[in-house]
Amino acid sequence: MVLLAALALTGALRTAWFNELITGTEADYQRALSNAQALLHDAEFDVQGRTPDGAPCREGAEFERSCRRRGAAALAAGVVWFPLEGLAEFAPVRDWLAARRPQCAQGICLPEGLAPEFWRLPATELDKLKAVAAHYGEFSGAPSPMATNALLATKGWYWVEVLAFDASSPAPSGSSSDIAPDADNPYIFRITAMAEGNKPSTRAVLQSLLVWKKVDS
Repeated sequence: MVLLAALALTGALRTAWFNELITGTEADYQRALSNAQALLHDAEFDVQGRTPDGAPCREGAEFERSCRRRGAAALAAGVVWFPLEGLAEFAPVRDWLAARRPQCAQGICLPEGLAPEFWRLPATELDKLKAVAAHYGEFSGAPSPMATNALLATKGWYWVEVLAFDASSPAPSGSSSDIAPDADNPYIFRITAMAEGNKPSTRAVLQSLLVWKKVDS
């Protein structure tokens, strides 16, 4: 009887431990997924040059966090930016990124510089991409999450591929015109947000497409 009781207790403890392990893993993933969603929205603000409250991001030392600087002086200092005014504005950034390995800097990447599903690369290769990623609030002016969400601050990254769009090409059959950007800024921005959890195996990855579309007033 004592032996049977000991076996039953051991089985119950193993079941409780296994359930707790599953619950902890799921909670860790949900936390990482929530952080990836926050990164995705922050990247959208970055591309648009806006702060989370919708105001234009402004440059200058008087602001706690400034937006991306533009122009030859910024590029000489290694600062890159998203195209807001057409093809010519992004040309020097594209040439500068093309000469780098990987072809990314501060979260802005050329599409040929990222492998499909690059987040599955070996750790050594992925670490190189993490080093050239952008972080939450780095360019949007959002408050640093370090005090309230250390995982988002230290284990969250995003990359934005700048895809040139050929407006003269016929649209694929069955495709939506909603993915076509405005002719004066013919780019599609593919955003990849990745967040890791407390467990080494926990990782959440989200992707979205952003295009510039004028709103009829």
